[in-house]
This record gives sequence, structure tokens and C-alpha cells, in this order.
Amino acid sequence: MKIKQLYKKYKSIIKFGIVGCINTGVDFFTFTLLLSIFGIDKLVCQVGGYSMGVINSFVLNKLWTFNDKKEKVNPIVQFAKFVITNIISLGISLVGLNILSNKFYINVYVSKVIVTLFLQVFNYVVYKLFIFKGKANKQLAA
Repeated sequence: MKIKQLYKKYKSIIKFGIVGCINTGVDFFTFTLLLSIFGIDKLVCQVGGYSMGVINSFVLNKLWTFNDKKEKVNPIVQFAKFVITNIISLGISLVGLNILSNKFYINVYVSKVIVTLFLQVFNYVVYKLFIFKGKANKQLAA
């Protein structure tokens, strides 16, 4: 396949990856700021960083990744579904971060990377199938 065809076929996954990198940057920046500068507990830092990433993620994924600009969709309901999904992800991340860093003694930042990578796959599937139903999803279904 040509590069253009590959891009067209996997456009939403590529965009999701870019948005994920931006979200991860926002998350890690907030996490590091709270942990290093303010000395807050790592699990509280995880909640703060993750929350900032979620807000960024909703906006960028809705408008860019999944091109979901329908006016018929109630954005409040959609955001609520998004938040519920991310609360589940946050719970998984807290358990994963705690187990990897406290039980397996893996560096907290390495633990965070492992947990984040796992959750990227989980979140993409849930966003694509249950939350955003824009043009990107219709193109993939065809």
C-alpha cells in the first residue's frame, strides 16, 4: 500500500496517537510538577495529572481524532460517558501504578509509562465504539 492509503486507512489511530502523546505530556507535566515541586503523594499526583489529560483528551479527540462535530449529540452526555470511561481508566492506573511501584519496585516513572501504554489501547477502543461516532468511525466501518 502507498503511504497515503495507509494514512487514510489508519487516520483515526494515527490522530489518536498524536493526541495521546499531547495528553501524556500534559499528564506527565502536571504529575511531575505536583510531585517534584509540591511534594504531593504520588497517587494524588496521578489523579491531578490524569484529570488534566482527560480534559485535553476530550476536546482533541472529539473535534480532531474522531471528527465528531454532530449537533444532535448532547455534549454533556457525551462528556459524562467520557469521564466515566476515564474514571475506570484512572482506577486501573492507580492500581497498576501502586502494584508496579510498591510490589515490584519498578521506578514510579517507568511504572507510569507501562500503565499509560496499556490504557491507550483500552481507551481507543472504548472511545471509538461507545463515545465518539463521527466521520472517522463511519469510514472505518465501511
